[in-house]
Amino acid sequence: HLVLGMTIFLLFPFTRLVHVWSAPFEYFTRRYQIVRTRR
Repeated sequence: HLVLGMTIFLLFPFTRLVHVWSAPFEYFTRRYQIVRTRR
């Protein structure tokens, strides 16, 4: 139980970091597509 809690505690910031890095990438690619379709 303690090991499970520790792994979740260690993995949670890592998953948040992945979201922090993936969200702007998706935003920039989406923005690029919007700019492309507008022209």
